[in-house]
Amino acid sequence: MKNFKNAALRERQLIRRAALIAVVVAAITFFTTAVFYIADISQRQGLLLTRQAVTRTAVECYASEGIYPPSVKYMEENYGLKYDHTKYVIFYDAFASNIMPEIEIYEKR
Repeated sequence: MKNFKNAALRERQLIRRAALIAVVVAAITFFTTAVFYIADISQRQGLLLTRQAVTRTAVECYASEGIYPPSVKYMEENYGLKYDHTKYVIFYDAFASNIMPEIEIYEKR
């Protein structure tokens, strides 16, 4: 009888340990997924905000000068455009001074 009680006790302890390990693994998985999800949202938001800043500055230049700016450098020097040069690359193609330029923002990897 004593062996049966010990075996049942060991089995219950083993089940409790396995359940605890499963809960810990699930929690780690949840938090890891949440961190990557938040990082992805932050990256997308950064790209969107940088694109909006460049577009807004180009439109501001057009409104005040009557032409779209020829380059991103021009906007930085004359209109105070600021962005993280270490994080983003801006493709700015000003086809003509009266046509909205093509603006693409890429993240450096």
